Amino acid sequence: MVRKGGYTGFGSMIIGKLTKEVISLLGLNRSECDIILWEDRLKYIQKHIVDFDSIEEYEKHIELIPEIIKNPDYVGKHPNSKSIEYIKRIDRLMLVAVRLKLSGNLAFRSAYPIREEQLESYIRSGRAYKVTKNKK
Repeated sequence: MVRKGGYTGFGSMIIGKLTKEVISLLGLNRSECDIILWEDRLKYIQKHIVDFDSIEEYEKHIELIPEIIKNPDYVGKHPNSKSIEYIKRIDRLMLVAVRLKLSGNLAFRSAYPIREEQLESYIRSGRAYKVTKNKK
């Protein structure tokens, strides 16, 4: 998704899907849809480079945004109910925020690392839920 120098000129791209599993887990009243990344969001999330130990670590985690959405360890809803949070442990805990709306496709908002204590707090407060994988 994002490599050294970044991608430009793509406008938007599909980076994942809001699935029935996440809809059910979060009690959402809407149907499955695509999750879209708009090019301008890449520049926005660059402010989080300082939250990583190196540019390489940042790039690795940003590159894995579609995987975080596809296979999260936890999902939650932000307290303002305006975004879904996909959380996955890579080298560190990474949160991907997606703007929630009642219909149409959803838009990627941000991605950044969170601390273990934050995740534990989200779980205790009922803000985040463990995703159990269906074994097929």
